[in-house]
Amino acid sequence: MFFGLFGKKDFRHYQNQGAKHLAAERYADARVDFQEALKLCPADAPQDAAAIHQGLNQACNRLGELNLQEGEHALRGGEMQKAYDHFCLAADLAVDQGIKSRAHAEAAKLEQPAAAAAAAPAAAGNYKPHGGGSCSSCKGHGDHHEEPAPSEMSLSEEDQFFLMVQPLPGDLPNRYAALGPKFHKAYLMIHEGNDRDAFPILQEMLLSGENDIVLYEVALIMFRAGQIHESETLLNRAVALNPQNATVYLALVQLMAGGGRYPQAIAVVERMLELDILPDQAQFMLGELHEATGNTELAMELWSKSLEYPSVAKSAAERLIPILNRQGRKDDVKYLTKKYLKGCC
Repeated sequence: MFFGLFGKKDFRHYQNQGAKHLAAERYADARVDFQEALKLCPADAPQDAAAIHQGLNQACNRLGELNLQEGEHALRGGEMQKAYDHFCLAADLAVDQGIKSRAHAEAAKLEQPAAAAAAAPAAAGNYKPHGGGSCSSCKGHGDHHEEPAPSEMSLSEEDQFFLMVQPLPGDLPNRYAALGPKFHKAYLMIHEGNDRDAFPILQEMLLSGENDIVLYEVALIMFRAGQIHESETLLNRAVALNPQNATVYLALVQLMAGGGRYPQAIAVVERMLELDILPDQAQFMLGELHEATGNTELAMELWSKSLEYPSVAKSAAERLIPILNRQGRKDDVKYLTKKYLKGCC
């Protein structure tokens, strides 16, 4: 699922990555990949562009929903400014007009001083909408035209960091946030393609003590620099420090599979399954790896099991259908198409 993450690829690579991140509920990463896919998609491929738009809209809407939830949580805790910020982000990011309307409405409530004071009198004195008025996403609330998605630069660095780490699995969002401003700065640099300036910041952090997250991020930089052995060494150190860090296993799988070391990659994924780490993704990836070794029968068995996981069921069906078509199993193809692909061929 994660092969080719470090290299520059064509639009199909980013489209596939976006779909897989979407299935893994990594919506911020999916959004970035789908946006990149749109940039690279040729003008003579309208069907591909439509599919990319669909994935991008799904990612944006889920980010909008997540920010709505975060805003409601902050509101219940009396954090008016934080709630307002999340509602504005939800309105900016979502494409679905229902989500936008909810976010606009919640933000508008907080723009009314009496309502805000009644909701949380203790916090009202600290609350101030950005710009002394309303957030940009709430302007023209009555308009029916669809607002364009903002660029990443329209968000504060804090908001950008939050969006990037929030979809990470398990406790990683909180752990990434807890690493502090220096790490946040380096992380944003990495996502802007500025490995050179991020690297010394991360190196300095490692001097004060090893951390699996920092080791992982340095390992990715080393990989992109072509230092594969050093990258693998750092990833192994990271997994030794924290055997529950899912992202380290995923990077190891990609590194090994990218070098044709499928038996080692399979062993890593099997370890993930033993430890119950991202079992849905692990099951699906195991099928991919066995297919890469030529063991289509075992790959089909694994993807059939993947159908039990909603997060990867569609991807598994998409892998199974071409094989079943070649085998002439039309009834199975119809069943999978109807159940998992909404009847689309």
